[in-house]
Amino acid sequence: MFFLTPLLLVSLSSLQANAQLNRAIFLIIRRAGQTAQLVTVVANPDTPVCLMATSDADGAPVVVSSCSNATALNSWNFPQGENNVGPIQIFSNKCLDVTGGSNANGAKLQVWTCDPSNANQKWIPSGQDNVITWAGKNKCVDLTDGSLTDGTQAQIWDCDAHNDNQKWNHKAVTQPKSFTIQLKKDPSLCVAASAPEAGASIVIEGCSFGSTSQTFTDPNNNSPGLMKLFDMCVSIDSTENARDGDKLVLKKCEDFSPKQQWNHENSVLVNSLASPRMCLDLTDGKASSGTPLQIWDCSSLASTGAFQNDNQEWIVRNTF
Repeated sequence: MFFLTPLLLVSLSSLQANAQLNRAIFLIIRRAGQTAQLVTVVANPDTPVCLMATSDADGAPVVVSSCSNATALNSWNFPQGENNVGPIQIFSNKCLDVTGGSNANGAKLQVWTCDPSNANQKWIPSGQDNVITWAGKNKCVDLTDGSLTDGTQAQIWDCDAHNDNQKWNHKAVTQPKSFTIQLKKDPSLCVAASAPEAGASIVIEGCSFGSTSQTFTDPNNNSPGLMKLFDMCVSIDSTENARDGDKLVLKKCEDFSPKQQWNHENSVLVNSLASPRMCLDLTDGKASSGTPLQIWDCSSLASTGAFQNDNQEWIVRNTF
């Protein structure tokens, strides 16, 4: 199954900074289509407590419970990913739901058969502050009274950025099997290898989903990330330190080579790295098949979530 995740910058960093960044990302990022546990930050990480559905029945309360292992009762799916309005699904056809649609503080949470038109099931899982907001309301998923007692029913409450009862870490249950990368300003174009051989240029070409030249894998799940094709890795084609304009090619994968380490998920663009950052870039902005890709200094406003360079804006299409 394919899911689209906005990828505004694909950035390269030093191996050390990349690893540090991704330890943080593991806790917050929710890729479109990913299944995860929702772990309250109030609990000791050694004894996690998760959001859990009590059964696969309409009206079943959503509670908190100890969660050493992922189960069908505590594994939630995010079809739209982080920072987008959408349902939070569980089982085959149930969604996180506000009981009775009440907007009052203390209204309890339940599961109900998913209905795309039901406003009680529309949520925005944040990738930065770990809150889950009821879309269109100033209400967030809240740990009732901060209680970690198994069976305590979760509620909604006025959103408060300083309230840890409203912060839920992401613990991935599923990881992408593969991914493709599309040019945001022209999604008909995808990142690809020009040939299945070492030294082949990394280019932009017409998307053909399922094509082996466009289907990347990453055995590290972005911790730190690789971009593998034909059992080789996307690498900077330079023997010197990375510089603006260096092109990208396929090379034999080398363990811990910084020139083959990439952050290929969208939360990277809001993280400040200690080392200089270089981003995947469309050479000269030429959005036509066969244009080679390069690296270039990331947009100067990237750390704020704003962008000046649409040659560095991408979309990831994950397959789970």
